[in-house]
Amino acid sequence: MKSNELVWLAVADAALSGQVAWDSVDDIAHAARTPLSTTHLALKKLDAIGAIDRRPRGGVIATNVEKILTVLAAWRNLEADTIARTTVDAFDQLADSLGEQWQLGGTDAARLHLERLTGRGDIASPGTRIVYVPNRSELPNLPPGNEVIVLEQPQRQRREWHVGFTSLAQTYADLFALPGWQADEYRRALRDHFLSHEALAAR
Repeated sequence: MKSNELVWLAVADAALSGQVAWDSVDDIAHAARTPLSTTHLALKKLDAIGAIDRRPRGGVIATNVEKILTVLAAWRNLEADTIARTTVDAFDQLADSLGEQWQLGGTDAARLHLERLTGRGDIASPGTRIVYVPNRSELPNLPPGNEVIVLEQPQRQRREWHVGFTSLAQTYADLFALPGWQADEYRRALRDHFLSHEALAAR
């Protein structure tokens, strides 16, 4: 993932958790683990589309999380970040060797987010699955396949995604970039349950 995506991801994840105000751009850069100059440039894009408000003393307020997610999703390039494509059986064997140091993404993560909110997450078959692993250099040779896309966790996510699946904002962006009707079904469900005016007002 590029640095500007990490900035948008940090702001979106915080807003979806109820934190819309930041005291300074420095705080956003620290949360995203991105250089201050890159953070300013990434926020400039959000400012231009009315997704954030700037405060006179340097504060930032996220005013439209849906716009932030749209920018994040539009920039998401799964193909560029993919380090392997393999089968479910091959990844199951790899997962055993990795212990708990990997996270589910895509439709699997969406199902888990929806289960936490609604109690029901199985709205479609999984389709192509997404998994994030901690270190590409330690990844063994995997047999080729099209069932699982393997991605490397960015540094920030190694700390943040401690629950076994990707954050809501990352899940939404990955589903947007993932072909297939299953990804579309899960993305629409996330949008309806997490991005409606009522859901955002309750956060």
